[in-house]
Amino acid sequence: MSASQTASESAEATATENTETTSETSENMQVKITVGETVLTATLEDNATARALVEQMPLTVSMMDLYGREMCYRFGAGALPTDDLRSDSYEVGDIAYWPPAGSLVILYAQNGEQFERQHLGHIDSGMEVFETTGDTEVTFELA
Repeated sequence: MSASQTASESAEATATENTETTSETSENMQVKITVGETVLTATLEDNATARALVEQMPLTVSMMDLYGREMCYRFGAGALPTDDLRSDSYEVGDIAYWPPAGSLVILYAQNGEQFERQHLGHIDSGMEVFETTGDTEVTFELA
């Protein structure tokens, strides 16, 4: 094996490690969500919508309690880009973006509904805080 082959292989290995580190970092964006005195943590996916949301952080919004299952803040239609809409059931703790009204949504209870949305991420635990808050201020910031 020549020195140039070894240097080339070493550069490729370094590039692969850097790519893996970058992917790992972008795929695991940790966010702190503050509701009154309660702090929740969430992991955001690496997609265009989540990245656009992160660019606006820290962000404090007045979220409405809708349908006894979700907290919602309406940016307005087309406010954030979407690149992977899906229409299936959701999990309690999911954070989503609903494009028709440009709504940032935290799903805190399950009713079996399916709707088209851009999945943004998931809150690890503590969803019960939303069961009693009603409309409230919520702050999103990078952890």
